[in-house]
Amino acid sequence: MLAMGRLATALVATLWLVTHAHADDWPGRPVKIVVAFAPGGSADQFGRLMGVELSSAFKQQFVVENRPGNSGTIGSAQVARADNDGYTLLIGGSGPHLTQPAINPNIGYDPLKDFTHIAMIGADSYAWAANPALGVKSIAELIALAKARKDPITSSSPGPGSLGHLLIEQFKRKAGIDIQHVPAPNSGVTDVLGNHISMTLTAMMTVGEQVKAGQLMALAVTSTERNPVFKGIPTFGEQGYPDVHGDTWFWLCGPRNLPPDVVAKLSTATRRIVKSPKIQEYFQKLALLSKDLDVAGVQDFIAEEYAFWAPLAKNAGLRVQ
Repeated sequence: MLAMGRLATALVATLWLVTHAHADDWPGRPVKIVVAFAPGGSADQFGRLMGVELSSAFKQQFVVENRPGNSGTIGSAQVARADNDGYTLLIGGSGPHLTQPAINPNIGYDPLKDFTHIAMIGADSYAWAANPALGVKSIAELIALAKARKDPITSSSPGPGSLGHLLIEQFKRKAGIDIQHVPAPNSGVTDVLGNHISMTLTAMMTVGEQVKAGQLMALAVTSTERNPVFKGIPTFGEQGYPDVHGDTWFWLCGPRNLPPDVVAKLSTATRRIVKSPKIQEYFQKLALLSKDLDVAGVQDFIAEEYAFWAPLAKNAGLRVQ
């Protein structure tokens, strides 16, 4: 028995040494950053920004891989099931982690238990942008048009159950109008530009250039204050709907039980990157938000956000079967 005990102790010690050496050696090969949305959107842009900066910080490739589908849940579920060795990471976001789990009982993961949430990256406010052919320039004009039309105005979002979809449902109930949500790739921006869908409620980063160019008319932003880069666009609150607000946050995460040393390295590097003058200037130019939190703070923030948005998603009647 004594020999068996010594053998067990030796095996545990060996396992600890192997794991510790693995963490110290990380990253010894390219790291994959999964973006659970199509190229071009906010999640993709944040992912590619972090891919470049983390590659520089660790002198190793951090490669972005887009795995879009089902409002970000397909790629998120794949990462939840990935090896927890630190070589598969995910750009977490409000849709797949905060609203989707509240409306989809078959999502395939728990947004809090099945991931290691590592570091905040940034947030983008949403804007409701319409094709100019719709002929409205304000929320009041939108409501008047919706009430006068027999057929509902159409609006896309980043996907069914996304923050944009939830805000559409909130607004139309409060305004007493009918707006038909239409799922479309990349928030339906191409379809709105082609006037196949009338509007899209999506991240400002996704539609900002089209708004600047006059290709889309932004009726409102979802932040509680005006966007400093788009000062001419009023908030929903200014137009009589203070309860219609929200920002879409993005953060770095991976499968649950990532090695603590890997988490510490990624947290320290990401926080340093986001706080750097270069990235802060980039964020200010695009009016993006940032939040500096340690690992425990990130976990708490996401849990608090989920506790806020999940009941709203359920109360909005959103349900994916």
